[in-house]
Amino acid sequence: MTHSTSRADQNNDTDAPIGGQQWRTAAQTTLTRLLTDQLDRVNVSTGHRVLDLTGAADIAHVSRLVGPSGHLTAVNASSGTDLPADPRGFDIVLAHRQPDQLDAIAPMTALLRSGGWLILAGTIVAPPVVYSAVPGGTTVIDLVIRAIHALTPSPAASPSTDATIGLLVALGMDQVCATTHTETIRGGGPGCALYRHAARHLRDQLPGANGFTNAELDQFDRLMQDPGVLLRVDSNVTLHARMTT
Repeated sequence: MTHSTSRADQNNDTDAPIGGQQWRTAAQTTLTRLLTDQLDRVNVSTGHRVLDLTGAADIAHVSRLVGPSGHLTAVNASSGTDLPADPRGFDIVLAHRQPDQLDAIAPMTALLRSGGWLILAGTIVAPPVVYSAVPGGTTVIDLVIRAIHALTPSPAASPSTDATIGLLVALGMDQVCATTHTETIRGGGPGCALYRHAARHLRDQLPGANGFTNAELDQFDRLMQDPGVLLRVDSNVTLHARMTT
C-alpha cells in the first residue's frame, strides 16, 4: 500500500480543547476505533483508494484491507475546503461529523467513485447520566460535567443524525447506516480521569461561571476517583453511505 499525507503539524497542541493533550488523545483513540469498525463493515478490498480527512485512520489496518496495490491519502481538512482535486478518485472517504459538516458533505461525495463509501464519525455531547454514586454525588457530577462541556465545546460534536441521513439520500447515496455507541465510565478509570483533569484545568473558571464552591469541586475530584461511581456521558455516532452505482 502506498501512503501520502498533507496533514499539518499534528503535534501542535495549540488548538486542542481545554483539558490538554490527554483529552485530545482519548478522543483520537475513540475515533480510530470507530473508523476501524466502519471500515470492517463496508466492502473494502485490494486496490482500493482511501482518503482520510480525520487524521485518525489506523494505517496498518487500512494497509491490510487494501493490500500493496491500494493507497491511503491523508489530508488535514475538516470541512469541504482543501479537498483533493480528484473527482470520483476514491473508493472510501473518512471524515468527521461536525456542526458545520452538512454543507461539506456534497464535495466529499463528489470524490467517491461509483459504489464508493463515505464514512462519517463524531460525538453527540449529552448531559451525563449517573447510575451509581454516593449520596449527593449525582448532583455534583451532573453540574460539573455540564459546566465542563459548556466551557469546552467539542469540535467533533455531531449534527442531527436524521439531518445527515436526509442529505446523504438527497445526494444520491444509498445503503445509509447509522450506528450509535455509548459506553459507561467508572470512577478511577480513564474516562473519569479525563473529566477530573479537565475540572482541575478549569478550576479558576468554573466557580465564577457556575457558582461552584471549592468544596464541591474537591468532591467532584474525589468522585472521579471513586470506583463506586458509574456514569454515561457522550455517545459516538458513525454513518456509512454508498454512492449509487
